[in-house]
Amino acid sequence: MEEQQQLPPKEAIPNLVLLKILCVFTFVGSGLGFLSYGIIGLVHTYFSNNLALIPDEQNRELIELMLSAGRIFFFLNAILYGVSFAGALLLWRMQKVGFHFYAASQILLLILPMAFIKGFPMPGTNIFLSLVFIWGYSGFLKYMK
Repeated sequence: MEEQQQLPPKEAIPNLVLLKILCVFTFVGSGLGFLSYGIIGLVHTYFSNNLALIPDEQNRELIELMLSAGRIFFFLNAILYGVSFAGALLLWRMQKVGFHFYAASQILLLILPMAFIKGFPMPGTNIFLSLVFIWGYSGFLKYMK
């Protein structure tokens, strides 16, 4: 006979405001990531052909470096941001599997540029934010089913 996981009584569950705030930020960030990487993947050639229109040389070099990864890089990013969004939606619904979707997609999003772009400078801010959000979500795991 299978044992069903017992959730703590309602009064033992902490205030879920922090969880909801984390989810809202994830919805915004992952939603925008999904849209922007998806659009760039669809019109990759347009961006590649019009790099000269970017006035700031430093930004142009960074965009050119990212575009060098190819169309598949942008589609993979869009998919991973979609998984991250889905994970946050499941976390919002207090489902533990959402944490695993979210954490795995965030880790892969950190690794993906290094796999596709030679010499890509990994921003410490991305690593820090990913770890903070994963840590923040992990604090609610024991209250989820």
